[in-house]
Amino acid sequence: MDNMRQAERGAPSMRSAYQRAPGGSVYLDIQMLWGMHYLTKSGWSYRVTELAGGSHSKKSSHYRGVAFDVDYINGVKVGRGNRHLRGFMWKCRQLGAREVKGPGTAGHSSHVHVEW
Repeated sequence: MDNMRQAERGAPSMRSAYQRAPGGSVYLDIQMLWGMHYLTKSGWSYRVTELAGGSHSKKSSHYRGVAFDVDYINGVKVGRGNRHLRGFMWKCRQLGAREVKGPGTAGHSSHVHVEW
């Protein structure tokens, strides 16, 4: 959660600097941060596993500070059988996410990718 604390202070968040990650820092998108806030205010609990870090493709939206990944929703591991999955993904879209991928999309069987 260091990246969230940095964003809260108005500072850039650190990107990972291993494998394909570019290192350096990025300001997290304010619309995404508000979306995350309103997800919580709407009663959703979720665990963010990737924000500005991690090892993704070279042009990953994570490195631009506009995406996050979630692996647990309301205490349940993300997967095809997660009863909260559709509702969570719908709420993300309703809050303005332009891309929401999860189980059923290649490379996203164990997490939800949310991009603003």
